[in-house]
Amino acid sequence: MVDRRLRHILRRWGIRLRIVESLIWVPWGVSGGLAFGVALALAARWRPLLATPRLATWVGLLALAGGLITLGVIWLRARSLHRLARVFDRRFLLSERLVTAVEIGENRLAATPDIAAAQLTDTLGVVSEASPRSRLPLRGSRGALAALTVAAVALSFLFWLPNPQEDVLRRQAAAREAVEEQLEALEAMREQVAQAEGLSDAEREALLRALDEALAALDEGRATPEEAIAALSEAEQALAPLQDPGAEAVESGLERAAEGLADSDLTEEIAEALAAGDYQAAAEALAEIAETEAEDLSEEEARELARELAEAADALAEVDPELAEALAEAAEAFDLGDLEEAREAMQAAAEELAEAGEAIDQQALVEEVLAELQEGRGEVAEVAGTVAGGSNAVGVGQQDQPGHHEDAGSADPYDPEYDPDRIDEDGAGVNVGRDDDEGVPVGNVALPAPQDGRSIVPYQEVYPNYAGEAGAALEGSYIPLGMKQIVREYFGRLEP
Repeated sequence: MVDRRLRHILRRWGIRLRIVESLIWVPWGVSGGLAFGVALALAARWRPLLATPRLATWVGLLALAGGLITLGVIWLRARSLHRLARVFDRRFLLSERLVTAVEIGENRLAATPDIAAAQLTDTLGVVSEASPRSRLPLRGSRGALAALTVAAVALSFLFWLPNPQEDVLRRQAAAREAVEEQLEALEAMREQVAQAEGLSDAEREALLRALDEALAALDEGRATPEEAIAALSEAEQALAPLQDPGAEAVESGLERAAEGLADSDLTEEIAEALAAGDYQAAAEALAEIAETEAEDLSEEEARELARELAEAADALAEVDPELAEALAEAAEAFDLGDLEEAREAMQAAAEELAEAGEAIDQQALVEEVLAELQEGRGEVAEVAGTVAGGSNAVGVGQQDQPGHHEDAGSADPYDPEYDPDRIDEDGAGVNVGRDDDEGVPVGNVALPAPQDGRSIVPYQEVYPNYAGEAGAALEGSYIPLGMKQIVREYFGRLEP
């Protein structure tokens, strides 16, 4: 067994050795971490990886990790007495006295008791005169300190220089925030659709399916702005067939009918309900007149009610013929004094009104969902600096391509004739020439430019085409109800 005094000396020197190694190697470990930080900072200037505050945090963590890993290796690595004896024999120039004493104590080297005692006494005497301060000085490595300084200066310079990727990162963060906002908005909209009353099963299923698909696409790995725009566009296209262009007209017709019905005390409650958009309440008020109040009407009140119903029928004749017909029949029956027929017609009108109200409410919810999708798509596109559907790219292309201006109805001159070359089967350019009176090509003669440089298509001929296209777009694609009227007014003012 190794002598207790010798073990104590070796362990005490071992602690000092670890301290010395820490002073030397920990700066190298920190320098290595900072070197990784420099590489990361350079990469962050090439690709939008990390913003400067997060980059600084990562650099600090890398430096700390380098230092801690080095400390862990130094202090947690086990060292036997035999290994320590070899190290200190070499450091203190003890001519293997410590190794010999340890091997004798561990019975790895045979020796008589007298020789073992003499060798141990000699070893302890020499060791007592050794100076750990001179042989194990507590100082760091100049090379490590120099490397640490260079890495710190390089990082300071990289942090000080403006990073062109910062703007990209800010836009990406804003885009991610916009996607998150759309997720929350669509989840709230889905809850509203799930609890909405008056929707048919098919419409509810279609709305929920489109919203679920959009939510899944947005939430899958937190979609990029482009993926979010595509998902919202697909959901919008899936819901477009649920639009009912006639619902807006019916709603407008009911508003006009409410204005007329408000003139009479008999129909004032119906008018108020219609004006408030509570069509079910209006239908119940109409049915209540048929069930309870019709019998108590005087002849004058009956005529007044007939007049109000007839005016309402006229307001709805073009937009809801069934409801208008039921109201007209009730008005005619009151005029003729046929109370039973009037009550039946008013009951039928109440049912038609309830159905029309349900259709309007359903369409309003569809419009609200579509508007939410459209608004979300626009917000994500705006924040991401892109335009959904490629409209921006098309606009740029139209501006760059030679040709006439968009304001065909104005007196502004056309741009120079746009005459592109065709490419033949061998890839050579072919200038498209003119034809003579018989349709035979006449060489590579360019088409002449307009003589006076002015529009050659009369405005009166252009307008119907544009107005027709706008009308088709209003009916065939999703445009919020409030915006449709603006488009109509715009083309109405342009009409020659």
